[in-house]
Amino acid sequence: MPRPARPPLVRAALALALCAAVPPPALFGALASAAGTLLEATPFVVGAALAPRLRFARYLPSLACGCGGALPAALSLPSLALTWFAFGPLIALLRAGAAIGVMLAFRRSNARDHGAAPDPLCELAALGGSSFAAALVVELLRAHVPNGAISFFAGALAGALMPCGTAGIGAAAAFRFSDAPAAFGLLATSGLLRIRRRSAPAPSAGSARFAYAAIVAVCACFALRGTHGFLNPRFTPLVELGGALCAVAAVRDLRTSATAAPLVPAALLVALIAGSPAPADSVATVPLGLYPGELLAFTGRIAASRDRRSTTTLLRPAILCCRADAQMLALTLDRRLSSPPNAWATVRGVVSLRNGRIVLLANDVRPVSAPADQYLYL
Repeated sequence: MPRPARPPLVRAALALALCAAVPPPALFGALASAAGTLLEATPFVVGAALAPRLRFARYLPSLACGCGGALPAALSLPSLALTWFAFGPLIALLRAGAAIGVMLAFRRSNARDHGAAPDPLCELAALGGSSFAAALVVELLRAHVPNGAISFFAGALAGALMPCGTAGIGAAAAFRFSDAPAAFGLLATSGLLRIRRRSAPAPSAGSARFAYAAIVAVCACFALRGTHGFLNPRFTPLVELGGALCAVAAVRDLRTSATAAPLVPAALLVALIAGSPAPADSVATVPLGLYPGELLAFTGRIAASRDRRSTTTLLRPAILCCRADAQMLALTLDRRLSSPPNAWATVRGVVSLRNGRIVLLANDVRPVSAPADQYLYL
């Protein structure tokens, strides 16, 4: 009697160990990151399979986060813009040049991959799994990995796993002061290199109507409730388009060889029920692009402070494209507010630089109720 294949068992054991090493909120956050990646990538992946002759469609994901496209994710417009603002034009140009070099170096293998029969559910399962694993690695990096070589290689691993180019740059921007080696590791691989699985003989393709129909139902739920916490609202039409294309795929009965095909709608459904928790307060970072003298209005939650500081910090989670690039923003005021921790306030004032730190000289503070959607969309 043949022995069961070990690689799937080894991957499952590693996945369970990775999940056990992070707290439940981080697990739900990683699941929300995977769901956001799937929602954004579904119309491009399924659309390319339904209309394989429209080759230009392979480059459209670069207008979003780059997931599921023919170009490296580092060349997506949001990733380029975020790199420019976070690390300057030199780093942005160097990464763009490296991405073009990687694309040219692997053009033969990419052409071979695109010449194969498209299997959207296989690609979506790989994108979702990579996004989930990358989010877990980043959480481990923030909680357990010390600075140094290990931190650099962990950041490089997370960047190689991330299908979303903006997610890696956002994480690198958050790590640049607290863990510089991790930030350099993310910059070295995020959106540039991807861990590829060896192609194995695929089993006979089977019907995927149920999986596509389930994705249609989940996309409809997201469209009705809103993509709060999962996807920037400007990309909501992608969810509707993805659901419509999956309905066409179900009618045409696109075949799939992915044994994990049911996991795609299942992951979306569980994420929809569990919600999208905000990143931890401990990983908060200063908003990018602030300069002294800028007039700013900011709404956030008052951070809890263990000591009696003379200042107050407002926190607000922010999303550029999807939950995979979510960051907790922290803005310190020049004075202490009398409102209790976790209360919400809207503050207007002038950005200033004190002792090398960005602070807001608040001239108008108004208590507000907590917004229905805690995320800020950039």
